[in-house]
Amino acid sequence: LPILFTEIKETTSKLAELSKEFEPLSNRELNKSLDISRSLDNFSEGILPNKEEGLRREAEVEEELEKKYPESEGYEIVSEAYLRDSEGKIVRDPETGEARRIDFVVVKDGKVVDSIEVTSETADKTGQTAKEERIREAGGIYIRTYDGSLAKYPDNLHTTIERRK
Repeated sequence: LPILFTEIKETTSKLAELSKEFEPLSNRELNKSLDISRSLDNFSEGILPNKEEGLRREAEVEEELEKKYPESEGYEIVSEAYLRDSEGKIVRDPETGEARRIDFVVVKDGKVVDSIEVTSETADKTGQTAKEERIREAGGIYIRTYDGSLAKYPDNLHTTIERRK
C-alpha cells in the first residue's frame, strides 16, 4: 500500500510538470466554451459565423502554404505555434501577461523561414503585432515543432499578416 501512494505522488508531480508546457484556458474562455445558451446568443449575433469564416480563411492559406513549402523538400508547417524561449517555455508579453500563438510557422532545417497570421480584411492587428514584438524582445524567438524540437526565428523575419475576404 505505501508503494501505491508513492506512485500517485510521482504521477501527480509528473503531470504538474507537464502541464507547465501548455497554455491554460482563462476562466473567461472556459466559461464561454461551456455556456451553450451564450453560444446560441452568439450565433444570432453572428459570432459563430465569424469563427467559421476564420477557419475557412486558415484552411485556404494552409493549402497554399503546403504547395509553396512542400514537405518533400524538408519544410514543416506548424499551426498555432506559441512563441517560446530557448528552453522551450512559453514567453508571455511583459505588458499584458498574455502569450502569443502564430497561425502558421514554416520551418526548415530547424529554422523558421516564414510566419503567417491569417485574418479578415478589416481586423485591426496593431495590438497583436506590438505584443508579438514585445514577446520576441523578451526572448520568445522559438517555436516547438511537431517532433518536440525548437526552431528559431531569425532576427530579420517578422510575421506576415495575410488578409482574406
